[in-house]
Amino acid sequence: MTRQSPGQRRSENARALSRKGTAVESFSVFRCARVSNMRSLRTNAVILVFLLAMAGVLFAADAPPANHGQKEDDLEEGIKLIAAGRYIESLAAFNRFKQSAPQDSSPYFYSAMALTQAGRLTAAALELQEAIRLAPGKPEYLVLQASVLSQLKQNDSALAALATVDKEGSAKQLEPAWLKLLAETYLRLWKTDDALRVLALLSERSPKDASVDFDRGKVYIATGQFEPAVEALKKSIEKEPGHNPRAYFELGKVLYQAGQSEASETALLKAVEQDQNNPEYLCKLGIAALARGELEEAIGHLQRAEPAASAFPEIYFSLGRAYQRKGNRLRAEEYFKRFEQATTAQRQGEDKNQTVDRNIARGELKLDEGNMTEARSLFEQAALTDPNRWEPHGYLAEMFLDSGELDRAYPHLTKMESIDPDSVVGNYLMARYSFARKDFERARTYAERVELSRPANSELRGLLGSIYEALGKTQDAMREYEIAVRLAPSRADFQDALRRIRSREAQGKPVVTKP
Repeated sequence: MTRQSPGQRRSENARALSRKGTAVESFSVFRCARVSNMRSLRTNAVILVFLLAMAGVLFAADAPPANHGQKEDDLEEGIKLIAAGRYIESLAAFNRFKQSAPQDSSPYFYSAMALTQAGRLTAAALELQEAIRLAPGKPEYLVLQASVLSQLKQNDSALAALATVDKEGSAKQLEPAWLKLLAETYLRLWKTDDALRVLALLSERSPKDASVDFDRGKVYIATGQFEPAVEALKKSIEKEPGHNPRAYFELGKVLYQAGQSEASETALLKAVEQDQNNPEYLCKLGIAALARGELEEAIGHLQRAEPAASAFPEIYFSLGRAYQRKGNRLRAEEYFKRFEQATTAQRQGEDKNQTVDRNIARGELKLDEGNMTEARSLFEQAALTDPNRWEPHGYLAEMFLDSGELDRAYPHLTKMESIDPDSVVGNYLMARYSFARKDFERARTYAERVELSRPANSELRGLLGSIYEALGKTQDAMREYEIAVRLAPSRADFQDALRRIRSREAQGKPVVTKP
């Protein structure tokens, strides 16, 4: 059997745990979305209910003909917790299921759904990566993966996932909930023709569904086709007039742009009636009232929206205009100043994120070229620009671990832990660091934490074997090496470790492990 160098010892199923075939490479693909955007990024709650129902059908179809046992109870418990909005709590149930059936893709898929709803998109992407590794080609998995990746601005990877769905012609077999998510993802990726194609299919399947017409209207708005947009939005409202605030809001915006201020205000009033505390709706209604010269009404709507003005600075600006037109110059100047401060803060935040993203992307390119020095410099610049971005610390930590520079790795590892203590990758790298420091108990703690959610990862099981071996836990070490060999039968280093520990056990000799 061919020997592998340390740089080659990265098996396919370890790619969620290190850079060259394991953690940071896959993590850099799934960049973290900004916290301020998490609310807008989450899957629509109505879609989630359908997705859970369809996912349950998928699991039932894939489940082996066995007696209903504890592991199925764990899966069902997790699904119920997601449906109840208890997303993070559901992960514990799914992790228990993973221990019972480590090669089953279902708990990884459901974990991804929970993490997506919780706004933890990077972690969701990693769960989906594992789900797809275990069950390649499932269209539902690929659609959810594309949705998550598109929200993380990883558009090329999202399009690659969707291309697989299209190539296999499986989109036509998707249930309506998945088609909705597919259309939404195409629109986010500016694939408007594909979005309209999927919506046409959805309309045939669900002709009475008002949300299909709403989504079609959104596509037309994105492409600047205002007349068909108005037609689609009105059709959506006709189908569901009693509770359709999003359609009323979008219709109001389009009519305002078309100069139909009275009709716009009427539509926006309906939106606010149906969603009374939505600051964006209140802001647009205030602007429409202001355009019609209804100053008191405009101020009333805008003041109701004012608590959210840091996220919607236009509220401050519109209040400034309203007070200016009332002749209250002091109040107007106060609001214009707040508007300037809020927009400056937003612009600075966006500039910082763009700088960090640019340096990370350039660093990844240098890694691909094999230029480690320049890659390290770019990641260091990214970490300095925004110390609270996880990815550059992840890259640097693993680079320093690989080069044996443990003192330089540690600050990045601790920062990663403070940013995301539950990160699978962060805990794995901390286990590697602790093992290299010969702090085997600490290494065990971190590695066992990872094992809860990644029981089928050969790299991790091999590391656990080394840790247990160093702690003198021979039987535990032997078990881990056996699992590692079973998961990655081509890994000569795992086979050597298993052979060595069995030999020493047979001879009754103490086992010595090198960190």
